[in-house]
Amino acid sequence: MTEHAARRVVAGLSCAEWHPGATATVLALHGLTGTSQVWAALAGAVPCYRVVAPDLPGRGGSLHTSAGAGLAGHAAAVVALADDLGLSDVTLVGHSMGAFLAPLVAAGLGERVRKVVLADGGVPPDPSLLLSRPVVRAIFTVQGLLLRRRWRSAEAFLAVAEGKAVRGRPELRPVVRGWAAYLLDGNGRARVDRRRLVADAVDSLTGAATLPAVRDMSVPVRLLAASHGAHDGAVPFLSDAALAGAAALLPRLISERVEANHVTLLADPRLAAAVRSDPV
Repeated sequence: MTEHAARRVVAGLSCAEWHPGATATVLALHGLTGTSQVWAALAGAVPCYRVVAPDLPGRGGSLHTSAGAGLAGHAAAVVALADDLGLSDVTLVGHSMGAFLAPLVAAGLGERVRKVVLADGGVPPDPSLLLSRPVVRAIFTVQGLLLRRRWRSAEAFLAVAEGKAVRGRPELRPVVRGWAAYLLDGNGRARVDRRRLVADAVDSLTGAATLPAVRDMSVPVRLLAASHGAHDGAVPFLSDAALAGAAALLPRLISERVEANHVTLLADPRLAAAVRSDPV
């Protein structure tokens, strides 16, 4: 189930909001090429929560929003948004890059955070030549060139960008098509700042671990790791060894392996269940 969001600009960020009358809040942070729209399915599954999701700087409605460099710059922008909205009793949820960002935001919000849920990110991946700074920069530079194309429709973009991820999941195609429709501008171009995309990828995948930012906080932190990478035939982004390494960084971290891929995890009911569960 997906729902339509109210949209407005808060602290310079384009922001989507669902269920504004709820007391408890989910503050949701998207991934490298995502936008606030990727949280529509989660919002539909947690109607008792106010769900607030910004377009992070360089994406969607925040395409031209200026912010400091890297994850630290994103964190400062999100904390300013939370301040302007007066958010408290916050469940912080991050996917992919947003999961690497979430601990920094949690540290900035302090006692206003109730718990943190990380979706297939936030954990240092296994060391690999593919995750060296030059290679990550090259990979996402190529991805940026793909994003600069002019797409004739959201369906055409979906077929190339995320079609393999939802192959065999026809019920999710309308959901992901909605993500694409919001990402594209009126000329069929993806609203993504390609330079920011590359810099954010390098910071997320090769920068210092962010989990220690919540080491001195008492809030529970839960990680849902997808069993597959970009599609159901791909190896997981986070290996079991990576999860063990994360537990060494943050002993109270609770990890769960979910039978989904990096994309379909966003619509998986276990993500909504992790949001609804009481902190332990």
